[in-house]
Amino acid sequence: MALITLRGVCWGFDDPPLLDNISLTINKGERVCLLGRNGVGKSTLLKLISGQLTADQGDIQIQTGLKISWLEQEVPEDAHGSVFDVVASGWGESGRALIEYRRLCDELEYNPVVQNRVEDLRVILDANDGWDIAQNTEKALTRTHIDPAAAFSDLSAGKKRRVLFARAIAQMPDLLLLDEPTNHLDIDTILWMETTLKRHVQTLLFVTH
Repeated sequence: MALITLRGVCWGFDDPPLLDNISLTINKGERVCLLGRNGVGKSTLLKLISGQLTADQGDIQIQTGLKISWLEQEVPEDAHGSVFDVVASGWGESGRALIEYRRLCDELEYNPVVQNRVEDLRVILDANDGWDIAQNTEKALTRTHIDPAAAFSDLSAGKKRRVLFARAIAQMPDLLLLDEPTNHLDIDTILWMETTLKRHVQTLLFVTH
């Protein structure tokens, strides 16, 4: 069964729309390159597949339980805090609980209110695979060779891309979407990214020019 199937998908307000009668199938294990000029709807297509946009017309079928993650072109607005925080935030609510848990555990002074909150967070993490999330986050960060405690805002553009790439693959997605992933990267980092994709990602859709 296909992971993703698009049939007759249209999106956009112009005539013709930006995406007009698009059909696409992605099967497990495929590595698909989407090639096109600026402004032809490549990023929009990724947003439709990831569920950030809704098609105006047509059908998008996604395999039940499919886990999708993606690397955006630009640094997202929610990317702040330490390098660890940025990668863990990709896990949503569970990731945010893990970030707060680690921060509170680092506080040295005993505070009953803090201790109660730590216990509440521990319950949340126990119930939502929080410790597996922590382990996967740390594994992904090990591959970047960047200090997890470093401030994300202080990193170079290339290192920020490494961290955001780590956030995408840490979730072990069934389908990884990469929107012009080599932007701001030097040759060594591009080679590192290629090696990581070959070893750790099975199904891939990436955008380039």
